[in-house]
Amino acid sequence: QDLPFDKLVEELQRDRDWNRNSLFQVMFAYQNYPAAAFDVPGLRTKTVNLDVTTAKFDLMLSLTEQGSSLRGFIEYAADLFDRSTIARMARHYRMLLRGIVADPNQPIATLPLLTQAERRRILVQWNNTGANYPKNRLIHQLFEAQARRVPRAVAVECAGTRLTYGELDRRSNRLARFLQKRGVGAEKIVGVCLERSLDLVVAVLAILKSGGAYLPLDPKYPRERIAFMLENARVSVLITQKSLVEDGRWRMEDSDSRFSILDPQIRIVCLDGDAAVIARQSAKNPTIHIGSKNFAYVIYTSGSTGQPKGIAIEHRNAVAFLRWTNSAFSRAELAAVAASTSICFDLSIFELFAPLSCGGKVILAQDGLDLAERIERNDITLVNTVPSAMNELLAAGGLPRSARTVNLAREALTPEVVRQLYATGTIDKVYDLYGPSETTTYSTFALRRAHGRATIGRPVANTQIYLLDAALQPVPVGVPGEIFIGGAGVARGYLH
Repeated sequence: QDLPFDKLVEELQRDRDWNRNSLFQVMFAYQNYPAAAFDVPGLRTKTVNLDVTTAKFDLMLSLTEQGSSLRGFIEYAADLFDRSTIARMARHYRMLLRGIVADPNQPIATLPLLTQAERRRILVQWNNTGANYPKNRLIHQLFEAQARRVPRAVAVECAGTRLTYGELDRRSNRLARFLQKRGVGAEKIVGVCLERSLDLVVAVLAILKSGGAYLPLDPKYPRERIAFMLENARVSVLITQKSLVEDGRWRMEDSDSRFSILDPQIRIVCLDGDAAVIARQSAKNPTIHIGSKNFAYVIYTSGSTGQPKGIAIEHRNAVAFLRWTNSAFSRAELAAVAASTSICFDLSIFELFAPLSCGGKVILAQDGLDLAERIERNDITLVNTVPSAMNELLAAGGLPRSARTVNLAREALTPEVVRQLYATGTIDKVYDLYGPSETTTYSTFALRRAHGRATIGRPVANTQIYLLDAALQPVPVGVPGEIFIGGAGVARGYLH
C-alpha cells in the first residue's frame, strides 16, 4: 500500500493486457472517513450522482458511511454480468449484513447469503422430482411383464442370432433353477464371466430370477483384478464357459497360462459344458424369497482413488431408475438400443434393462466401433456410450444412420461433439447424462442443443441434487459448489 500502483505493476513485470486492469479485476471500496465540508462563501452546494457508462473493473462494490447507514453502488462490466445477477449479488450482500447484525458471534461459514425464497427454490422446488414407481418390484419382474405381453417380439440380438422375449424368459428360468440348486439365493453374489453373446444376457437375467445378485467380470480384465473381485465379493458361484476355464483354472485370452481361482469353494457353472443339465430344468418362473431391498448387482469402482470397491445396488435402486428411463425416453427411442458398453460398467444397466423393461430390443455389439458395421441397417434407434467412443465412431463414419437419439455419459461432453452429432443430419436428440455408479447409473440429464451451453442438466425422477460449499451450505445460483446426491438411486453402500 506504500507504493504507487504503476510502480507495483512495473516491479512485478506482469504481462500487460490492455483489455483489463493489471493485478486484479474486482474492487471493494469502503469509505468510512467523514467527508470534508465544501464551503464557499456565497454558494450553496449539494452532491450530484453522475451516471457512469464505463466500468473501470470487471466488478466494483463501493460503500460509504452516511450517519448510521451505508450507501453505495455496484459497478460492473455489462459484457460479463447480467443485471439480474448483480441484483442477486446485492440481495445476498444485504442478507449477509443482516446475518452479522443478528448474531455477530456466529462462524463466518454459517452466515446466510440466500433469501428464504431462493433457499426454497434451490432446496425444494428444483428438487421436487417425486414420481410414482413400483417400490416393491424387482428388476426381472419388469422384463417378465413384457415377456407375457409380447412373447414373440425380439428381445436381444447378437451377431445375427436372436432370442424372443418368450425364449429369453424360458432359457433364463431354466438357468435360474439350476443356480438355485447350487445354493444361489438372497444376497448371494454370482460372478458372470462370459464373452459378449446371447448367453451373457441369459445369465444376468437368470441370476436375478434365482434371487441372487450378479457380479460382472470381463474376460479381458487383468487376472489380478478378476481374482481380487472374486475374493472381495465372496462369490459363491461363477458362470463362465469352457474356453475360459480348464480343470478349475482360469485361462486368459492373451496367453496360454492359467491361474487358480483363489477360493476353491466357488462353484463353476459352464453354460456350454452344463448345457444338457440346464436344459432339463423347468422353464417356469422360479420361486424366490427376496424383496426390493435385496442386492441385484455389484459394480466395482476403478480403484483410481485406492482399492477398488464393490457398489451394492438393490433392486429398488434400479427399478426407480428404469421407471425414469421409460418416462424420459419414448417407446420409439427404446425400440432398439445398442449395447456396446462393457457389462462391468453401469452404463450397461441402461443398455440392457431400459429396452427389456418396455418391450424394446437389445442389440448386443462387441464394442462401440462394432456399431460401424451396422451403419446401413435400419434397426438401431438409440446409442448409449461415452464421448471418447463417440469421437471414434464419428471419425470412422460409423454412427448407424437409423439412430435418432444419442446418450453420452461418464466423461465431459464437449460442445464440438454435440455439434458434430447434429451435423450428421440424422440425430434428433443428444443427451448429456451424469451420475456416479454409487447412485445407480444416471443422476442428472440434459438435452443438449447444437449451439447451447454445456450443462449436465437437472436431477432425474426421485433424485435430489444439492450444490454445497465447504461448510455444507447451499451455494447461490451461479456459484460453484460440490455435488451432493440423494434419493432413490443412492446405493445401499460399498460391499462388506
